[in-house]
Amino acid sequence: SWRGVVFLNVYVVIGAAQVIACCSCLDHRRDFWNNPERFRRFLSVFLSSLVNIIIVHMVLVLNSATVTMPKRGDEPYRSLAIAMRLLSIIVLLNTLMTLEVQLDDY
Repeated sequence: SWRGVVFLNVYVVIGAAQVIACCSCLDHRRDFWNNPERFRRFLSVFLSSLVNIIIVHMVLVLNSATVTMPKRGDEPYRSLAIAMRLLSIIVLLNTLMTLEVQLDDY
């Protein structure tokens, strides 16, 4: 369905933006050795981005295994699929804000 394609694109955008945030942390890791507070902040962003990358790839694998939304009779799985879609919108907004902050710091 068209909603499935839209959410697949959302997952891909999240994954790509998280990779950019992760790489920007790695690129500037030497700059923060002298300031432990900023180093902890960017280490936190790096680890958060890495975890989000892993989660998004797991969701993409899950979506490739289950192509259609579960029917109403398959209730726990249907609720999980809907919750996963709603959370992906929140993660997308968080990712975009994180990326904006990461790129503004440089």
